[in-house]
Amino acid sequence: MCLDADGTVRWRIPFMPPAHSSIGLANCAFSRDGAHVWIFRPDAMLGRGDGGDRWLVVDAADGRVLAEHALPTVGQGAHQLAHPDGIHMLLDVGEGQDGVFLFHGRLDGNAISVHAYPWDDRCLIDVSPDGREFMTVGHGEDDAVFHAFPDGTELCRFAVDRFLAPAGTSEDGNTDDDEGEEPHIAWSGGYLDAATAVITVAGETEDDERNIPYVVDVSSGAIRGRLAAEPRLRGDGTWTAVDEHGRLTLWELG
Repeated sequence: MCLDADGTVRWRIPFMPPAHSSIGLANCAFSRDGAHVWIFRPDAMLGRGDGGDRWLVVDAADGRVLAEHALPTVGQGAHQLAHPDGIHMLLDVGEGQDGVFLFHGRLDGNAISVHAYPWDDRCLIDVSPDGREFMTVGHGEDDAVFHAFPDGTELCRFAVDRFLAPAGTSEDGNTDDDEGEEPHIAWSGGYLDAATAVITVAGETEDDERNIPYVVDVSSGAIRGRLAAEPRLRGDGTWTAVDEHGRLTLWELG
């Protein structure tokens, strides 16, 4: 459903009832200009219709379905990002342990023109502010990759090992302790600006849980340093973070 600012329901689109109980979470996102709503409908997991997932574009003003596309996925959920060009939408569909599939689409008359990327193991994280790139993290959380948009060519890769201190030290979350969770690239982070991004390395031991955000230079592949707290990125070289006392601070690259 779409709500006005005062909570009034503008429109509502009913889905067919599921044929059985399963994990299937719908996802929606506005286009950059607010004119359209893109909807991922996980019909396959829920046994609806002919059993395939659907990607819909809806008129944001009145809820009319403008276009619909059948996806070759059996998604448990999805994530969408509107591209800065105001035309494309990026979509990743997660199939749980079976992987994740990534697409970009655009409204073309009364149809959705869809391009499928040739991967089943890359999770969509962010799109650069200038729209020239996008960031993914491996489904196995072992690396972060920056790709050219729209073709997906790999521009730069950061494996988790690059962020770890030599074995036997505790710096940056590396440890000799076999207990706990191995350091990995988290499904978070994104672009600080068009040339700089944040990659978060997570992990835990018996006594501690760590999430360390690193600032990286995408063009050179250099690691520039660490941030004190997980950032909320604004895409213009600034970010906000909440400290241990709950105070919100606005930061910028120096």
